[in-house]
Amino acid sequence: MIALLWLLLIVPLFAGLLAQDRVRARFARYRAMPNGARLTGAEAARALLDALGLRRVRVEVVPGALTDHYDGAAGALRLSREVALEPSVAALAIAAHEVSHAHQDASGSRAYRLRMTVGEPLGRLAPWSGLFFIGGFWLGIPVLMTLSLLYVGGLVAFALATLPVEIGASRFALRMLADAGLTAPAEAGAVRRVLRAAALTYVVGLLRQVGLFLALVLILEATRRGLG
Repeated sequence: MIALLWLLLIVPLFAGLLAQDRVRARFARYRAMPNGARLTGAEAARALLDALGLRRVRVEVVPGALTDHYDGAAGALRLSREVALEPSVAALAIAAHEVSHAHQDASGSRAYRLRMTVGEPLGRLAPWSGLFFIGGFWLGIPVLMTLSLLYVGGLVAFALATLPVEIGASRFALRMLADAGLTAPAEAGAVRRVLRAAALTYVVGLLRQVGLFLALVLILEATRRGLG
């Protein structure tokens, strides 16, 4: 059982590290490649948002590397400095992807709404998750063990709901860039590779949550047998 637990926890962890390394490598490679439109990520995002009729969505610059995200509650699309301020192919790909999330939000995408529906209660429970794990699996309190399992089950559901949202955003980004004439045919492949590398991290994230969930199930079952 110990070997199986390590397998469920360590393999997804290493896979996640490899996926993150691939994203960084792809970003670094295509950050060095100027895009043909000579637009920074912020300029491209603004142009695409305006073309979609989303003029109220602000484009903001945030600190950190690859911290790009769309905040629907604040009505803001936030880009890291290397994406917002550089006219690279990588910046174009990531900016378009985040614009796609703004479009999903504005158009009432069912997949996007489902992810938000699952994610919001998990966010409220997040501050208590440490208590669940410490009280449940470190101190062996059955009720908190069950709550821990339910919380991680929610994380699995969130990861499942996230996949179609991210894949759909990447597909829409490619089509949107082509329709707007912001990518030359030679750049489309590079944009696709950046987006595929990013999507891989969500696939691995799902595997990591599933592995954790199964590991907790095994521990909970072993504990129940011990109590019995």
